[in-house]
Amino acid sequence: MEVNGAGSMGPRGAAGSTTGDTGRPPTVAFIPPSLCGAGYFRRLRRALGGRIDFRPVELPGHGRRFAEATLTRADLAVADVTRQIGGPVDAVYGESLGAYIGLAVVAAAGQRPHPPLIAASNSPPSVRERIRTEEIGSIESAVAVLTSMGGEIPADLVRDPALAEQFYPVIRDDLYLSQSFIELTRSLTTAGSIRVLAGADDAASFRLEAWADHTTARCRVTALSGGHLLSADAPSEVADALVNLLREELDSDSRGAAPVHLSAVRAAPSLSGPDLRAPLTPVKGAGPQE
Repeated sequence: MEVNGAGSMGPRGAAGSTTGDTGRPPTVAFIPPSLCGAGYFRRLRRALGGRIDFRPVELPGHGRRFAEATLTRADLAVADVTRQIGGPVDAVYGESLGAYIGLAVVAAAGQRPHPPLIAASNSPPSVRERIRTEEIGSIESAVAVLTSMGGEIPADLVRDPALAEQFYPVIRDDLYLSQSFIELTRSLTTAGSIRVLAGADDAASFRLEAWADHTTARCRVTALSGGHLLSADAPSEVADALVNLLREELDSDSRGAAPVHLSAVRAAPSLSGPDLRAPLTPVKGAGPQE
């Protein structure tokens, strides 16, 4: 389906070619899901081959940045991801939590036109309920909240005390970060188009057409085979969908302009409210269900 809003994309590339006037493949920044580093996209990157200039990012405390302190504030995460992207991109792809991060990044872009957002495996923030972070006081409650949102956690992680002790703070802080992004992006819009990819077996994603609330340009939802971890479940399908939708974006909206430089972005708005790193009050029982 396609939902059209007011406005349109500015010129971006050449008609009839995914590579545009320069003959180069389109550059896309990739933001992984909660708990994942850039290695999450390994299979997708292999499926894409050389068709896309792949620019992955990862948050502190994840992947190769595992030794760094995790972030729980959306504005700090947006600034960190923007620094990593660093240069011009033709689109931003974000999966699960990465979709919200991507929305904030493209909405804060200081140059025009804004790059399109490819939002995968997440309901739009405008329809998301609050995550009751005050009820997350144990590995069990943290995992319950994450799985209710579509995340997948190996059972051994909960059963093994050493693994639980190691990963509980990361899961907890990623849930805090998710809530921070829900607050930041619930009413946020971008002038760039939004293309939504959803797994047909992803029961955690709903009201996907409401992603149109977050753009003044076009919004289109595309269903693919796979579950919540779409790039892991169906990398070939995601790769082909990415190439096709980027061709559509470049062909319909572009006539040779350079891509947006995300290094020149405004700082994302700071969030009001309590310090998300405040000590947690342990509670008994599982976390909330959405």
